[in-house]
Amino acid sequence: MGSPRQASLDVRYQQLLEAYASALRRLCAACLTDQADRQDLFQEIALALWKALPRYRGEASERTWLYRVAHNVALTYSGRRRRKDRLERPLEEMAAEPGVTEGQRHRELLEAVQQLPSFDKQLALLYLEGLTGREMEEVTGISANNVAVRLSRVRQRLAASLRPKEVRR
Repeated sequence: MGSPRQASLDVRYQQLLEAYASALRRLCAACLTDQADRQDLFQEIALALWKALPRYRGEASERTWLYRVAHNVALTYSGRRRRKDRLERPLEEMAAEPGVTEGQRHRELLEAVQQLPSFDKQLALLYLEGLTGREMEEVTGISANNVAVRLSRVRQRLAASLRPKEVRR
């Protein structure tokens, strides 16, 4: 039988997963296109949170701590996948035709985010999840000013990659 501390950690872990599962799944979706790979990454993040939870000291907000763990796991996982998948991906169907739906635009944005370098992809995700510059500083380890500069560049890259799709009609 587990100790009262372990029981408390079990409950806290379940609460964290319930509260942040959607955000973690969005992070996985931004990093990976394949549904099975997304699920694998989500499981790796969940395992990392489980292992890290006993060491959480409360120095950062719970949300920031959780994103830091998830961010690190996603970077490691993406690097491993990239090394494994050095082969060219098959071409995907083009979806930008007249009458583009919001769902299609969302997919185009997700695809554009997926094409970003790993670190920029993580910054874009943290931004889209509503983290402040200070929170992103705590998660990534780079200064809030550097975060702001990099986010500005990321937004420019995303806008440029989406612009041609808008012009095609």
